[in-house]
Amino acid sequence: MKTRNTLVKLTICILLALTTTFFVNLHEVLANPIEDCHKLVTGTYLVTVSGDFGSFRAIITYTQDGNLVASASNQSGIPSVQPFGNVQGSWKCTSDREIAATELNFNYPTATLPGTITRTDLRATFDPLTGIVQATGILRFFNLKANPLNDHAPVAGTFTYTGQRVKP
Repeated sequence: MKTRNTLVKLTICILLALTTTFFVNLHEVLANPIEDCHKLVTGTYLVTVSGDFGSFRAIITYTQDGNLVASASNQSGIPSVQPFGNVQGSWKCTSDREIAATELNFNYPTATLPGTITRTDLRATFDPLTGIVQATGILRFFNLKANPLNDHAPVAGTFTYTGQRVKP
């Protein structure tokens, strides 16, 4: 009988230890920085872009599924910028507050410049308290027959932007 009672007590202690360990570490199992990042990033932002091509405003939307779309105030062309279409691309979280993105758009031909594809490689950080986004980007221009996802082109310019999440 003593052996049985000892065995029952030992089994209960082991079960309690395992259960306590599981519940104490449950927050580690449930915490997902990438999922938290997606919730933080998703939304539309009004940004000011500054760089090698001047300064302008843009509206950027980051979707929950990792896509992005943007339009800019200088798309129709200004002396230092060839006319271009809407920007589209994809993004992924690199930490709980930072993303990496690849953006593509078409530059329209002018009397002196051929049409091209622009690829932008972007890094952005997001502040969860203020809704502020800050980013840096590198532009590369590609011939329309090139594959901007695989081919290499020299850096054509750099820029930064800062903006605020648009709230309903």
